[in-house]
Amino acid sequence: MTAPIAIAHTHVHSLRIALGDEALVARVLAADGAAGFGFTLNLDAGVARDMAAWDAHGRSRGVPLFGLLGGRYRNQINLARDECPALPADWTALRKDILGGRHELLRIDPFAWGSVEMVQTIAAVAAAFDLGIALLAPNAHPWEIQYCAALAATLKGEDNRIIVRCAPSFSSIPVSSQAGMGIDWSQEPSFSKLQWQS
Repeated sequence: MTAPIAIAHTHVHSLRIALGDEALVARVLAADGAAGFGFTLNLDAGVARDMAAWDAHGRSRGVPLFGLLGGRYRNQINLARDECPALPADWTALRKDILGGRHELLRIDPFAWGSVEMVQTIAAVAAAFDLGIALLAPNAHPWEIQYCAALAATLKGEDNRIIVRCAPSFSSIPVSSQAGMGIDWSQEPSFSKLQWQS
């Protein structure tokens, strides 16, 4: 399920975030002129481009991600600390584990799985087997947490949550009702200094 939008231009920048790590930030321009942004801290530009395409699609239609994907608005998504590893991004192994009843809660790193489509596919399978979903924000970066909140609002079930490996400084995060992903890009000062090509 690629974002159903005609893309006119894509541009990816490397960005040094405040903590010193590198992020890849993508901007997608839709054919209708809507711009969308995405990022990744795992240096897979495909993840950033996929997120940017969905952001542009939501902005173009004037709806948040959950409005595009049949989710529903929720005020908050809970955060929890969890040391258990996320499931490897291996569909065959995950399917085998699910069929074998090895999980009650699927811990999914949306950045490792690579696309909104894969997260939606895993969520549909989890719902069929009455399993919970937890989305991992692997670096607990505010952008990661906001992206996970946007994705969690697209998933069925009441107990979807975001997990981080460090003690979170807050217990929940509001779900943005802004068009697109609803990520606050200003949380990284260097984002505003990027010079995008058209």
